[in-house]
Amino acid sequence: MTLPPVLRAAAGPLRIMMQDRLAVIGMCVLGVIIAMALFAPLLSTHDPRHINEIEDGSVLQRGAEGWELQESLGPLALNDADHRGDVAIIVGRGGMGWAREGAGDWAPLDLPTEADLHAVALSPAGRALAVGEDGVILLRTGADWAQIDAPEPARLRGAVWLDDASALIVGTREEIWLLEVDSGAITAIDSPVGRGFPLQSVALDVDGTALIVGERGLAVRYDPEGGSATLERLGSSRDLNHIHIDEGGAALVVGERGTLLRREGADTGWSVDQAPDTRALRAGWIGDDGRAIAAGRNGLIMEWDGAAWQIIPTESERHLRALLVVGDEMLALGSDRFVSRLLPPSREHWFGTDHLGRDLFSQNVHGSQIALLVGFLGATLVVLIGTNVGLIAGYYRGRTETVLMRTVDVMYGIPFEPFALILVLLFQPSLTIVILAVSLLTWRTVARLIRSQVLSLRERPFVKAARVAGASDLRIMYLHIFPNVLPLVFLELAIIVGVSIIAEATLSFLGLGPPQAISWGGILHDARLSGAWRTAWWWNLPPGILIMTTVLSVFFISRSLEVVANPRLRARQ
Repeated sequence: MTLPPVLRAAAGPLRIMMQDRLAVIGMCVLGVIIAMALFAPLLSTHDPRHINEIEDGSVLQRGAEGWELQESLGPLALNDADHRGDVAIIVGRGGMGWAREGAGDWAPLDLPTEADLHAVALSPAGRALAVGEDGVILLRTGADWAQIDAPEPARLRGAVWLDDASALIVGTREEIWLLEVDSGAITAIDSPVGRGFPLQSVALDVDGTALIVGERGLAVRYDPEGGSATLERLGSSRDLNHIHIDEGGAALVVGERGTLLRREGADTGWSVDQAPDTRALRAGWIGDDGRAIAAGRNGLIMEWDGAAWQIIPTESERHLRALLVVGDEMLALGSDRFVSRLLPPSREHWFGTDHLGRDLFSQNVHGSQIALLVGFLGATLVVLIGTNVGLIAGYYRGRTETVLMRTVDVMYGIPFEPFALILVLLFQPSLTIVILAVSLLTWRTVARLIRSQVLSLRERPFVKAARVAGASDLRIMYLHIFPNVLPLVFLELAIIVGVSIIAEATLSFLGLGPPQAISWGGILHDARLSGAWRTAWWWNLPPGILIMTTVLSVFFISRSLEVVANPRLRARQ
């Protein structure tokens, strides 16, 4: 079967390419990148636009320079902690619990629940009480934990021991329950408000009463002797999240929008302290020696220096929910789910994450689609425009050639970036604008090269014979002359692919690319704007390497095609 002239002309460059090792390497590399673009949804490990979050049992310890991040305690958030003597217990989400004695290591607890635990309290006799979601109440006597049936499902938020035989539990629908440990009986205490306000925390005061705090500045004092609860005013109407009272009577209440209520002793009143930050505070601790700590969202930790609250540097922005102070050891515990921003490469994120927590491997995989789309589509338009202009100018010559070539000269005087910027200003940034910016300027070189070839070919005998035979100008240009310039067209096509990829990356890096599309240049643009591009090497390196590799592979291919387009090189071989 005889192939058409155009296909026969195209088969020649392919044979030349297969004889060049670098061209074969270039085709293999480019094939891999094309496959990556085609199968990007399957190859991506994450949604490239999804903000990834992570949760773990974060532990920060007070050091000489600030609060330093320690090894996490499990994959779930830690909600509360308490200690008595040498024993300390931490509880958290999913029924997670940890315990230690003295200066030993933390050991996981085998708790009989998978519900979230929000509070834990230790009694002087060594009993432990933990409460949480769905009315879960866990009691430890000795080494065994047992679950106590609640009178109704409730979200229990706080617990405190009144004595060795009884404890008080509070919940988010204004539940106040008195637990008799020996019998397991639970008695509901009437709240003085009775409107279902959430109660968040409870602490034992030095006079034996329990002080409860909750939303909208609600404070309730429970007197075990009278068995009644009464309202108490603390001086704030904001939501109160936690209360801590030391053995000598010093007390601290923290809440939303940086609320800080402090009491220096049992005989003094409450004062509202000015906070240096308005983020929500979730935990507070105060000692009779005047030390005080408050912790909250985004790694916020403040300390009282005797005159004012000061923000202390931390190594993390993880949300903190509990404080554990044992002697000179100070621990801040968390955390809720937080954005995994600027994480270095790991098993979860092969290329790390950016400043918004997005997976960079998935972004680079999807970025290949824009690069190749602009590269091949832009190069096709460039070759299409340039080839036709060169054919027409070289064949017709005269005034037609003069007009077209002077147009090419004008196009050479237009710089690429300002031209693209004007297009973006006239229209909205889009992928179409990027392709137009590439194709409307880059065709000028192709037109000149094709014209020079056509000027020589139009005087060849086979062209004159076709003209004598009555062939039309279009037939002569596209059926007789065009197959002979096809090797040069392939060469320019390969070169312009690399030029188009670099041009798209340049425009996207300058912020002129499509705003919603993910491209290699756009990744570099985000890295530059974030200010982290000098430190987060995993953000800059992959897109730069991919751009370089793609352009280099195209160059290797075009290098082998030069042998086809240049008769002198063919003669040497």
